[in-house]
Amino acid sequence: MHWTTHVVTGAAVGYIIGRPVPAAMVGFASHIALDTFPHDDPDNDIPYVVDSMIGLACLGVLAGSRRLRRVDKHWSALAGAVGAAAPDLELLRKLVTTVHEEDYLYPTHNGTIPHRQTTSVISFVTQAGLIALTVGSAILKWKLRRASGTAAPAG
Repeated sequence: MHWTTHVVTGAAVGYIIGRPVPAAMVGFASHIALDTFPHDDPDNDIPYVVDSMIGLACLGVLAGSRRLRRVDKHWSALAGAVGAAAPDLELLRKLVTTVHEEDYLYPTHNGTIPHRQTTSVISFVTQAGLIALTVGSAILKWKLRRASGTAAPAG
């Protein structure tokens, strides 16, 4: 799964959870679930670097948005995004050295839990659908919270 997809879905799930530590833990675990959805991993490093830059921009928005901070006072969205994105940091090693699958620690990276590869088109549809589902759910929570007059979760 692309890093940006992990970041965005992790942020949405983190916001839905509403507490940073559980959000980060669920985000970290969600990485496995997302990696098992059919997707297309790029054949060369350029798409990985571009995806990493987009993911970093998303993390920057999550960390720096005053508007988001008003509705997510506990930084749960950022915690979920970081938790979901963290496992892919080990993949960056391949940009500077030769890495074998068995050298990775995360189970979907070392082959313990297999990735399901597919075509680029199906990968795009799958990832767009996952993002739409999680972000849509977070927006629904925000709208329901706004309608009830609750600004932030207790805790």
